[in-house]
Amino acid sequence: MNQMSALGVNPKGFDHLLSVRFYTQIVRSQLEYGLAISPISTTQLKKLEACQAQCIRKTFGGSTRSSTKVMLHLVNQPTMKERVHILQAKFLLRSICSPDDTLVAKFLPHIRSSSSHSQWYKLSKTPVWQRYTAMLDNDTYDSRAFAGIRKQYLEDNLADRRNSINSVLLSSCRPTLGIDPILWLPMSNTERSRIVRWRLDLMLYGVYICIDDYKCL
Repeated sequence: MNQMSALGVNPKGFDHLLSVRFYTQIVRSQLEYGLAISPISTTQLKKLEACQAQCIRKTFGGSTRSSTKVMLHLVNQPTMKERVHILQAKFLLRSICSPDDTLVAKFLPHIRSSSSHSQWYKLSKTPVWQRYTAMLDNDTYDSRAFAGIRKQYLEDNLADRRNSINSVLLSSCRPTLGIDPILWLPMSNTERSRIVRWRLDLMLYGVYICIDDYKCL
């Protein structure tokens, strides 16, 4: 990410949307390697979240302690925890829909049982997969239904984060998923930078001087 930052993926280089696309295609794809087939511990998940937070801060700017909740919401990007759950659910769905002559199809009757203590059974406890099996038969493949479940899962998590005590800035943002209009509406780079910094509460604080002895409200 430091090399990409030197090439323009920084607050003063490319625009935020393009910089985040660079991150998701080049950096996050490396972070996601193996996540779909491996149960992730809490410690490992915290490290992944910290790594993504560091990359997002390099894109938007801000200190090492600034929150990335609003940054991810502006560009419509999930947390690493949400990403792990979605990738694992996709892997399970593809495995049960694999052709009958594949090796995984031969092992499915065994690895899907709780007595096998298999990685497949552990992955089946992911929240997204639990929602899918609760609404549909887990032996059927419905891409539209899965997309709807994925969207609802992200919306529910967004609502929970907005309602939390430490989410004052996020609660002031729009309550729906999608790229924030301040990132694509026509405006100059200076205006966009000021609006984004205002949204992230990164505007400089100081003593405001009143002109002509008027009282500040």
